[in-house]
Amino acid sequence: MSLLQTRHLTVERGGAAIVDDINLDIQTGELVMLVGPNGAGKSTLLQRLAGVQPPSRGSIHLQGQATAEWRHQDWAQALAYLPQLSPLNFPLSVREVVQLGALPHSHSVVTLRRQVQEALERWDIHWLADRDVRLLSGGEQQRCQLARSWLQMQAPPSRLWLLDEPLSALDLRHQQQCLQQLRATAGAGKAVLMVAHDLNLARRHADRVLLLCCGRLVADGKPREVLTAAQVAAVFGVQTHLDGDWLHW
Repeated sequence: MSLLQTRHLTVERGGAAIVDDINLDIQTGELVMLVGPNGAGKSTLLQRLAGVQPPSRGSIHLQGQATAEWRHQDWAQALAYLPQLSPLNFPLSVREVVQLGALPHSHSVVTLRRQVQEALERWDIHWLADRDVRLLSGGEQQRCQLARSWLQMQAPPSRLWLLDEPLSALDLRHQQQCLQQLRATAGAGKAVLMVAHDLNLARRHADRVLLLCCGRLVADGKPREVLTAAQVAAVFGVQTHLDGDWLHW
């Protein structure tokens, strides 16, 4: 059985289909990357999968159970969702923001303290733990939110991690660090679905790539089968060629 399954998932806005008839099956152990041009419907699709809003039509099942059948608390325990933007307008410390990731779960004080410290260290923000999060750079804020979301995924009930462009504000070293954490999460018997814009990164690191264009899923498969020069040209309107294992344009 798929961990996450959608059938005929459709989102309409103003009479137009923003996401159109999407059928997906996400398995445990997978790191799946969702790619496509701006406005393709990637963020809208991820929001519906996260339960932020219901779809216009179609079904979403997580662990074989329809979205509408889940209790809010159980849903929050089963998946973590990190949107593209997570504004931080309150005078919270980095440690306090990271600790919010534990809210859906029950932890002892000792366990919570240990896991928060581990999150701070894994995401290289331990030295910022007492800093007002509003004073951080964009990349530091992104790592703070990733640490919070990672902490939410550590409890046994958490099975699915949804992330919208988690690498966008990160430098090269922290992109690599983030990918290692995502891979480790998938390797722990969970599943990761993330939006990405770097096609070469998707070719190298994803187990599967979903290619979205104009709201429709036009390809789903192994990265090197989906992200060919011909398909990239057709979807993105950019002529590319392969040099070894790299796409160039």
